[in-house]
Amino acid sequence: MNLLPFAMMFQAAQPYGAPSAVGAAAEEIVLSLLYQLLVILAMTRIVTWIARYLGQTDVSGEILAGLLLGPSLLQSSLFGPRVQEFTYSLFSPSTAVVFTGLAQVGLILLMFQIGLEFEFRTHLSNDRKPIFLISLAGIAVPFLMGYMTAPWFHRQLGVPELSLFGFRLFFAVAMSITAIPILGRIFMELGLSHTRTAALTIGAAAIDDVSGWMILGVISLLVKGAFSWGWALPRVVGLALYFVVVFFVLRPWLKRAIGQHLTRYGGMRLTLVPYILLLLFTSATITSKLGVFAIIGGFVIGVALHDDRRFVEEWKKRVGPLVQAFFLPIFFAYTGLRTDIGTIEGWAGFTMLMLILALAFVSKFGGAYTAARLVGESNRSAFTIGVCMNTRALMELIVLNIGKDLGLLPTNIFSMLVIMAIVSTFMATPLIRWLMQAERRTGPALGEPTEPSVNTLLQAAESKIR
Repeated sequence: MNLLPFAMMFQAAQPYGAPSAVGAAAEEIVLSLLYQLLVILAMTRIVTWIARYLGQTDVSGEILAGLLLGPSLLQSSLFGPRVQEFTYSLFSPSTAVVFTGLAQVGLILLMFQIGLEFEFRTHLSNDRKPIFLISLAGIAVPFLMGYMTAPWFHRQLGVPELSLFGFRLFFAVAMSITAIPILGRIFMELGLSHTRTAALTIGAAAIDDVSGWMILGVISLLVKGAFSWGWALPRVVGLALYFVVVFFVLRPWLKRAIGQHLTRYGGMRLTLVPYILLLLFTSATITSKLGVFAIIGGFVIGVALHDDRRFVEEWKKRVGPLVQAFFLPIFFAYTGLRTDIGTIEGWAGFTMLMLILALAFVSKFGGAYTAARLVGESNRSAFTIGVCMNTRALMELIVLNIGKDLGLLPTNIFSMLVIMAIVSTFMATPLIRWLMQAERRTGPALGEPTEPSVNTLLQAAESKIR
């Protein structure tokens, strides 16, 4: 890791001696960051309120709020030069390192929580064949269609130095993602978590996401190694060994230690949190050094501890709200600042956008719908499963930011794929509500906290899957 930029930043903040956390330069950076956070959180609350009014989930408003802060709206010339200059200076390059760091740390914590959501015994405890077939079709069909059509999009970009093979692989992954955390929230908020459709979809999406992250890890290794197996293979082996250590050596000891802590104190005390954070950041450092992104390290630890449901609920109760209310809006704002709809120019750009939307929706919906029909689901149920599997949202945005960091997604196609993620998210809630209205149960209002977790609520559907 190159620490020179950080050293230069701190040297600028305090020219003589050790850097000061209370000096004038440091205070200026903190003040700029506070302005940013105030605007992000205020914008998020406003747009989320509007999204609720329109019948959307909170996360839809959070994603849109991040987009509005960037060059697509407030940093564009749409509201005049004064607003444009103000918003551009607000998110100035002088605090970019700090802002990016906060977004990435939040992402590690978020991926840990996403890993905790994978309750495989619940998802796959009964009638596994439909779940596996829907999952396989839901990831294989869009991946293949994305891979086959990517060369055409690559030619339209007109960036010859952009690796075609890397772009094809990444474009295919971007077509394949399903957002299991968002699906879970939608089902709970609409009072549908008890249904067979919810159980089938969440189970299939869980397998899709784990498969997607594994494929993404291999792609990132290949891209960083300039597609050299001599560079990537040792790191793949190292990553595999690390997974073995985590799941077969570290996991039993961790579960025993955490279980003793929970039993002794009747819950999770705050004294345990620093040790979990130390473990998360160590894991993130290891996966980063092995050539995949640091967020994979957080996800791995989350999956390793996912079946300790008491710990999962305690963590989500004590730490989860901070991640959701603070770090998640920062990540969405970070994505929005990198998205510029203005780069989608003319009819050619609009045509590309429409084709990406059609490809994403048809391939994901078609694969999931066909598989659901083949395993005996009714036409309406299969249609609903296809719509649900099309929900991309947060997971897609994480993948897209990785692609941009790898240099595989120029700003214009990055913006198109962000729009695709947003549209798929906004479409999901009203369609699911309409398709499953006869199965709804009265539940909490949109956005209100719900207990228990996404996955444990699906246990009620097990008898229906048998």
